[in-house]
Amino acid sequence: MTRGTEQRPVWTRKDDERWAAQFELALACHHNPPDGLADEVLAEVHEIAAEAGRPLRKVVGEPNAYADTVAAERISETRRSADGLDGFAAGGRFTAGLVLAGFQAVLFGIVLWVSEGFWLTAGWPELTGGALLAVLSVAVSGVLPELRAAARLRAWRIALTAVCALVVTAAVLFTSVPSRSLVEVPAPALFGVGVLLAVAGFRLPDERAGRWFLGRRAATEPVGDEAWLGRLEELLRGRHGYPPTAAARCREEARDHLRASGGCAAEEFGPVEVYAMRLADNPGRTSRSARAQLIPTAAMCTLSASWGYDLLADPEPRSVWFWVKAVALPLAIWTWGTTLLDLRSALRHDTRKDTAQRHRST
Repeated sequence: MTRGTEQRPVWTRKDDERWAAQFELALACHHNPPDGLADEVLAEVHEIAAEAGRPLRKVVGEPNAYADTVAAERISETRRSADGLDGFAAGGRFTAGLVLAGFQAVLFGIVLWVSEGFWLTAGWPELTGGALLAVLSVAVSGVLPELRAAARLRAWRIALTAVCALVVTAAVLFTSVPSRSLVEVPAPALFGVGVLLAVAGFRLPDERAGRWFLGRRAATEPVGDEAWLGRLEELLRGRHGYPPTAAARCREEARDHLRASGGCAAEEFGPVEVYAMRLADNPGRTSRSARAQLIPTAAMCTLSASWGYDLLADPEPRSVWFWVKAVALPLAIWTWGTTLLDLRSALRHDTRKDTAQRHRST
């Protein structure tokens, strides 16, 4: 069997095919592998399973665990240290946010075309509010996660404040400011906006976008022990989801080690991003990831449920918007609700595991 991307393995068992798909998904979503690694590994395990004559799960184990093993053994620490809890590389969240905003613009244009007609009459409140909605979509899905993963916590707080202000401004523009007709805009114009955003997201290299958010000071290795220790704490809190007290404790433990050894941080621990990743690569990573997603997921679930209540309280069957919401909201509620339950289950499982370990240690 030829390894690499020239020829993909042909699976004789359906369960092996499912295993391969789950492995590829886990590796791509959680570990940011280099190009060709997944195909190379699948070719190897295909040969192993064929020689053993047994299903993949019996030979190499579960796909998620095997993806973790492959990442630890075959992806460099320097590459892995740039990944956050969500598995995205630096810049990947921003480019994905552009694609998502483009898709939303196209969908919005289709609904407006069907409900309002080809020509849309808009005043400055609608035009400004629509532009703000596009900015908010990119900011929430791309800018805020990138700043946090880059461990620029002060910039993240400023951006979060700006997002809250934009939400209030957009709400006022759409609900309280009287509209006066300024221009007539063809509904397909939104398709062009959406396509431009999506193409920008696909064409913009993640590495370049990542450099935008990382900042000049954070992109270089800190000079001096205090700067190194401060950057370590920021990385643990921002990129790896540590609570403030736990991140501060790791910083103080590293400082105590330096006092005892008399060495400098760069010599004792190596690059700060790699050391932060080593500290964070522990069994608590799953619970930190679930905790980071818990509040946004609960907020989206609550928001979807409130929109569903408004839909039932004031139904308008003659409106296209009513049917769009009637189709989209149940799916959204189910998606966010099941995700929320999965996150709570993961947190409870980790809590029980930690309690059992403490009991065994005592």
